[in-house]
Amino acid sequence: MIRHTGGALIRAMRAASAPGHTDRELLAQFARGDQGAFEVLVKRHTGLVLGVCRRALPTPQDAEDACQAVFLILARKAHARWQPSVANWLFTTARRVSADVRRSASRRAGREARTVPVEPPSVLDQMTGREVLAALDEELDRLPAIYREPLVLCHLEGLTRDEAAARLGVPLATLKSQLDRGRKRLADALTRRGVALGAGLLAVTVPSPAGACPPRLVESVLAAVSGTHPAPVGELIREGTVTVTLGHIKLAVAGVFGLIAVGFALAVPATVTQKMAPGSEEKAAVPAPKVAPQSEPVKGATVAAAEEKETKSIAVKGVVLGPDDKPVAGAKLFLHSRNQFVPAPQPIAAPDGTFAFSVDEHESGEVVATAPGCGVALRSVGSRPLPARTLRLTPDEPVRGKVIDLEGKPVAGVHISVVTVVQPHADKTLDRWLKAGGKPKDAEPFGFEWLHDWQTQFAGLLAPVTTDREGKFEIRGVGRDRVAILRVSSPTTVTQQVNVVTRKVERFEGNASLIGINTPAAFHGCDPVVVAAPVPATRGRVTDAATGEPVPGSVLYVANLVQQLSPLTGLGMSVKVVADKDGRFALPGLPRGAPGLSVIVFPPNGAPYHRVSVAVPDGAAERAAFDVKLTRGVPATVKIVDKTTGKPVAGSLRYGVFPDANPNVKAVPTVWHNFAWTDDPYVAPAASELRIVVFPGKGLLAAQTYSEDRSYRSGVGVEVFEKYRTDDQLLGLVSAGNIHVRQWQTFAEIDVPVGAKEFTCTLALDRGVRASGRLVGTDGKPVTGAQSYGLENEMGASGGWAQPATDATFTARALRPGEQRRVMFVHVGRKLAGTAVVVGGSKEPTEVRMEPWGEVTGRLVSADGEPVTGELDLSWDVIRQDDLKLGSSPLIHPGRGGLAVGADGRFRITGLVPGLTYKWTASGPQGASATLPDTVPKSGEPTDLGDIRLSHEGP
Repeated sequence: MIRHTGGALIRAMRAASAPGHTDRELLAQFARGDQGAFEVLVKRHTGLVLGVCRRALPTPQDAEDACQAVFLILARKAHARWQPSVANWLFTTARRVSADVRRSASRRAGREARTVPVEPPSVLDQMTGREVLAALDEELDRLPAIYREPLVLCHLEGLTRDEAAARLGVPLATLKSQLDRGRKRLADALTRRGVALGAGLLAVTVPSPAGACPPRLVESVLAAVSGTHPAPVGELIREGTVTVTLGHIKLAVAGVFGLIAVGFALAVPATVTQKMAPGSEEKAAVPAPKVAPQSEPVKGATVAAAEEKETKSIAVKGVVLGPDDKPVAGAKLFLHSRNQFVPAPQPIAAPDGTFAFSVDEHESGEVVATAPGCGVALRSVGSRPLPARTLRLTPDEPVRGKVIDLEGKPVAGVHISVVTVVQPHADKTLDRWLKAGGKPKDAEPFGFEWLHDWQTQFAGLLAPVTTDREGKFEIRGVGRDRVAILRVSSPTTVTQQVNVVTRKVERFEGNASLIGINTPAAFHGCDPVVVAAPVPATRGRVTDAATGEPVPGSVLYVANLVQQLSPLTGLGMSVKVVADKDGRFALPGLPRGAPGLSVIVFPPNGAPYHRVSVAVPDGAAERAAFDVKLTRGVPATVKIVDKTTGKPVAGSLRYGVFPDANPNVKAVPTVWHNFAWTDDPYVAPAASELRIVVFPGKGLLAAQTYSEDRSYRSGVGVEVFEKYRTDDQLLGLVSAGNIHVRQWQTFAEIDVPVGAKEFTCTLALDRGVRASGRLVGTDGKPVTGAQSYGLENEMGASGGWAQPATDATFTARALRPGEQRRVMFVHVGRKLAGTAVVVGGSKEPTEVRMEPWGEVTGRLVSADGEPVTGELDLSWDVIRQDDLKLGSSPLIHPGRGGLAVGADGRFRITGLVPGLTYKWTASGPQGASATLPDTVPKSGEPTDLGDIRLSHEGP
């Protein structure tokens, strides 16, 4: 939902990129002799490559040599066939080059060790910073390329979803789907290995922005490509140290999550850019009618809450049991939903331990129980129908620890909070896991599960604490035989996380069973000693830019703070600070050497200031006076209504400015736009009336709603912005990412008078017209019970299939008069499929002939012709047909996800619509992949694709 550029610094970095050209196009231009095209590529990606090399190699010079070697390899392979983006390939190549350099250095060190004494490892070297890296390397390496590539761009290069989609040449909704599935697969894989943090580790990535490296290095890279490279770089190429093939896209994430430990945070300057948010994707744009200033609401419109639809509720029932399996009277009950804890409607369990209350039928989350002397318990309330829930409390084991500095002295005033907790999945205790030293054999798997789905700070249930004068702290309520991940920070110490086993055990090194890595990870017992490295304090004031008066209550979110576990947004913005009555604030300890680190500042609700994103300086003096100035704008009220009825419609709002159309935006160069019009970047409110802050002059407004069964048209009024449109996107908005026309239902151009005190306008959503039809079999008889696709306005590029229908007729909605849209139907039970193109407003029903569906078979084999066994991903999409116009629903197969391949490598894909053209990409172990031939299935006849050879030879 969130599109954040990271402030002026990031925008300057991004200016080095050529947004209008993909990497593939730039390489093609370079191959034809355009040296400038390669320079753009270098400026676009050097930050990423150098960041990887820095984190993998011991010295800056080694890292710079490896960086030059990577680009030299890229230049020599410019004539190859490339995908639209090379970020994934560059990352993998940088990792492999760095690994080879490291091995060579290790061999040299081994030889030199005979005469040179080896220094004992320092405190920093014993930290856990590098320990988290290998697990992600391994599991991301196993992801199919189609899911891995978006993760590379969004989490490692720091692109927004809009930017990543444009770079890959796919619709935004397709990218969103790939990101969601990629993160889920990663989380599932890590969870199977017992990793508590799951895909949430992606939120602590340290992407390196384009340009986040010394200019001299860019010059050196270009010189190396032109033939004047340093001797070490030449050796990397000549000696065969680099054995990278274009298609071997191993996503080793060492260097990406590098600041997990204090020591590593200091030793390795991290270049951090950011952008996206896991559950916060930018909804793409859609057209709307031009709205005059101060326009009146549509007749009959009202924003009264009483007119909103009433929601249904479901019953939540259950019992709270103690460690002795007896009911716990008076246990406190909470609901966790939307990233926050609130008291349950029944806040205390009855004398017999039972509870019963109602929640909204759409509610998902957990019901949570706590009691003195016990560990917290919770159960999901997301399943339907909802069974009775048993919340089983555990014995408590207090965590009593100490924080010391690098000299071993106690550190007072350090903030300790519980980020998340994991517990054994099947075992009742950690005995078996601890007996194996945290490294149980594969034959004896020991799985963990999150005690909590979202990594928040348990908001008062496991209350944060502060170290005393002796550096000591105590946390109660986690429960025995669990592992708590603690966040440790203060204004003057680097934020870090610590793994604590709630048992009396000595500190030990475990591995993949919990954190999901092959190299050891540090686990403390319930009396941890944490080393806190110092950093300059970041303090300042939020003031009015014009008057200098404080703006109390302003909310600051830290973006790109490594070690922040924030899977909801992917922005690392789980750190929230509120300015006091004098506008003063103190941020948590922020790592140095992270140019992408920024703070997003929200004025207090109702205050008419523009939100801004400000880069955090690196120097101690600048951090000590990190003041933020807010500029007043024009408060605006925007109403969203149904065009036909005039009734309010709850929706989301997007505001933006094109700089060539409104020079007033230059007054706030750090302005930050998204569509969360509250003081919380996690929340994009759905309301029929929203208050925002706008600039005088022209701007864009867009509205969207996912209510009403997606029955409103997309892109109404977008023609006003035609000059900014490229295919399905509007490009060039200040601060915000691109807008995908398909995903917004109404657009309007506004023109706010200079000097206006307030501004009001109304956006009307248009239901459009319909088209009807019916399904018949080859015998002419009606066909009921078929799934459908395309009947609604699928605002994304990969919407879902509707459930089986009860009759043979259908109605396609939200069409323009005369608009063409392909609709598809599949009957799983009868193995039938059919398709047709309906026309908006047509008076004649469309008949869809359902015939035996098509199937595709084949065999996946390795590069040497051996069958690939185990579980592989075969992801597919359908090529668009010429009879569809932009904005119509794309084609998509009803089933998406992993395809289980037998021991002989054979696969079968069913449910294909005869006559349509399909294409697939197969992915296998260690990043091997293949593009399958385009296929037009035949009715009732399996199409055999033969052997599909997976390799690493193609990018």
